[in-house]
Amino acid sequence: MDPRPAGDFLRDILKQAGTGKARRVYVEALEEILGTDFAPHFQILGCRKGRLVVELDSAPLFAELSGFRREEIRQRINELVPDRPIAQLTFRLGGTGRR
Repeated sequence: MDPRPAGDFLRDILKQAGTGKARRVYVEALEEILGTDFAPHFQILGCRKGRLVVELDSAPLFAELSGFRREEIRQRINELVPDRPIAQLTFRLGGTGRR
């Protein structure tokens, strides 16, 4: 395997840093919408092409948010993060591994 140029590593690092910052604005928005008590129960898996994917570690929370509050939360996120609006909000049930 050939060594990778340093420029490739820098690009990868900058891309990951940008992704982390982009995710952080959504984490902060969700904390404001849901309250900080729920922060340990969710994590942002990704946001691409207007689709935000949030993983939840609680089945009752998943049922409430995906079944009853999805559109309300999406609209509220768009109010809080107007420069990065989302068209689709998806919740997934799984362990966040943040404990």
